[in-house]
Amino acid sequence: MRDARLTTVLLSMMLGLTVLAVLCFATIYIQPNIPFNPLSPQRATAVAEARIAALPGDLGPITATVDQSYPATWTPTSTSTPGPTKTATDTRTPTPTKTATPTATATFTPLPPTLPPTATPTPTPFPFIVASHSSKNNCADTGLEGVINGPDGLPQAGIQVQYGEIGVAGSRFLATTDNNGRYGALLIPGSSKPASYQSHNWYAYIVDNGQRASEEFRFTTDPIFADNPDYCGRDNNDNDNNGNSSNSNKLQPGCLLDPCKNSNTIQVKVINWQERSGN
Repeated sequence: MRDARLTTVLLSMMLGLTVLAVLCFATIYIQPNIPFNPLSPQRATAVAEARIAALPGDLGPITATVDQSYPATWTPTSTSTPGPTKTATDTRTPTPTKTATPTATATFTPLPPTLPPTATPTPTPFPFIVASHSSKNNCADTGLEGVINGPDGLPQAGIQVQYGEIGVAGSRFLATTDNNGRYGALLIPGSSKPASYQSHNWYAYIVDNGQRASEEFRFTTDPIFADNPDYCGRDNNDNDNNGNSSNSNKLQPGCLLDPCKNSNTIQVKVINWQERSGN
């Protein structure tokens, strides 16, 4: 306990001496002529003046030593400074005389003889054309039908119509007219549910002796049924005069009316063909 107190006293004394020394040096730095500064500038000046006063008496005037390197009568000769060198004047270059460029004389080149225009072969039109086409809505099947007439307007029997679905490999089928010139084809049965929920693109044209005999006619059929959830149900027999279901207001939320019940939809395409005269 006693040693701790002694240590505290010694540390306090050292700290006090340190602070006192710092204050002393700071005071000397700010005011160097303070009385307790042994090396103050004022005291040093007084000591220097006392030493100068103690030196011997007048040493007499100081005589300048004359430089004896040259005689006293020698006068340096001035050196003439050369004047500026005159720059030679540029010699003017004569302007070249412009030589007239001779004008080229156009030489007449005879044109090659004009050849007669090449005759463009006129393609032979197909013997059959589409006379008319229409469509019907149907809630049973998707199909194709029509009539093929001769140049006299009478129906022709035994004429073939090739048809198929566009973009489906191997979709090539034939339908043949009967004695009344009528033909018909079942495209998609209503029982084929996945296919009857979608639209399909088709083609059809006349075939005569294995060769195409008309332009290709393309058409699209609409779905038969709406792709509704199972809880919606269907009523294929309850249609009004406008082709709209009288129970349409009874459809549950999320259910759609079947497209076949709209008179503007196409489930059966009717294409009538006519043979050109003179074939």
